[in-house]
Amino acid sequence: MPLNVPSWLRWYRKPSYRDFKTFTQTINADIEQGVTSRAPSIISQSDDTIPGSLTLDRVLANKTCSPLSLYDFYMYLKHIELSPENLEFYIWFRDYERRYREDAKSSFQDAPVAHDTTKLLSQERGTAINVYSTISPERQPSREEIQSNDFQRHVESLMPTQHGDHATSCQSCKRGWQLWSTSSPTSSNTTLHEYSNKQELQAMVSYFLTSSSPRELNLPDRMRRDICSRIATSDAPETLAPIVNHVYYLLKNCSHRNFIRLGVKNGTFETLCMVTIVGITFIALGFLVMLLIAFASPSIHHSIRWRGLAAAPFWIIGFSFMFAGTRGSCFLLLLFTRRQELPWERISNDEKAAHSPRVSALMRFFSKLMISEKKIKVNDQGLRNLQHKIVIQSVVGSIFATAILEVVFLCLPIWK
Repeated sequence: MPLNVPSWLRWYRKPSYRDFKTFTQTINADIEQGVTSRAPSIISQSDDTIPGSLTLDRVLANKTCSPLSLYDFYMYLKHIELSPENLEFYIWFRDYERRYREDAKSSFQDAPVAHDTTKLLSQERGTAINVYSTISPERQPSREEIQSNDFQRHVESLMPTQHGDHATSCQSCKRGWQLWSTSSPTSSNTTLHEYSNKQELQAMVSYFLTSSSPRELNLPDRMRRDICSRIATSDAPETLAPIVNHVYYLLKNCSHRNFIRLGVKNGTFETLCMVTIVGITFIALGFLVMLLIAFASPSIHHSIRWRGLAAAPFWIIGFSFMFAGTRGSCFLLLLFTRRQELPWERISNDEKAAHSPRVSALMRFFSKLMISEKKIKVNDQGLRNLQHKIVIQSVVGSIFATAILEVVFLCLPIWK
C-alpha cells in the first residue's frame, strides 16, 4: 500500500516542458494510425506538479489572477506558444453551446422563437447586445465575407482583455474580467446580423478548419473530414465533441503545463543566473570559513570544534538560493511574493531597447536583473501559496544540507 504523503511535504517540482509541435504531431499521428479514435483519457494524465487551485478548468473559468489569469494564458498562447486558435475555438464553442441551449429552452416557452438561430455577439458603443438584427441583401452584396468578418469579430470579442494595472488586487481583477464574455473591446460602432446555426458553423469551418483559414486548428485529417461531414447534417454542439475534446486535451496536457511552468518562474533568465551565482558564492564562503577556522585559526588541532558552526549561516543562505533556483525561482522574490515582468509584458520595453543603438548587450543583461526591473506583486492566491511552499521547502532543505555538512566536518579529527 503506497504511503500517502501530504502535499505540503512533497518536494515541489515545476511541470516538465513539453514541446507543443512535437506533442501535437504525436497525438495526431496516433489518431491517424488508429491507435485511438480520440485523444487519450484526460483523467489518466493528471499531474501533481499543478496545484488544484491552478488547474486548467479554473483558468478557463477565469477564477485565477495575474500572472496566471485567463488573459495571461491567452497572451502566452499568442506570443510564446503561437497557438491562440486552440483557446479561441474552445471559448467560442462554450459560448455557442450556451446560446444553443438557451435557444432550445426558449423555443418551448416562446412560440415565435426560431429553433435554428443563435445570437451572435456584437457591440454598440461599449454595450454588449446578444441579439440579431435583419440584414438586407442589397446593403451587403457579399454574404460570405460579411459572415467571415462578423464571426472573426465575435471570436475576438469573446477573448479576455486586461483591465487595470499590475498593482490591482485579485478581487479587482476578477471584477474587471467578470464581464469579458459579454463585452467587446474591439469595436465601438458595429452592426448586428442574423445568422442561423448552420451559417455560424460554416463561418467557423472557414475560420478554424480550412487549410487557408487564419486560425487553422492542428487536427488529424480524418477528424477534420469527419466533423465537416457531420456539420452538414446537424448543428448541435455535440457534433463538435471530437474537436473540443482534442483541443481541450492539448490545452490541458501541453499548453497549460508550460504556462504554469512559466508562471512559477518568477524571475528572468538573467536574474536566475545571478541568484544561482550568489548561492554558489555563499556555499563557497561557508567552506572557506570552515577551512580557515579548522586549519588557520590558529592552526590544525588547536581550534575548538564548535567554532565550525560559524559556517552554517553561509550554507543556509547559499543552499536556500540554490534549491529555489533549481525550481526556476528567485528566493528573494519568493520571500516577498513578487515577480518580474512576463515575456508578453516586456514586449514593448524590448522594442524600445532594440531601437536604442547606444545600449550595449551587457547593459541590456543588467537591465533585466531583479535589482533593475520593477517588481510586480503576485495577485493569484494559489500561486502565492505555492511560492510560500517553495520558500519553506528551500529553507528546510538548506537546514538539512547544512546539518549534514556540519556533522561531517565536526566529526573529523582536526579539532582540539
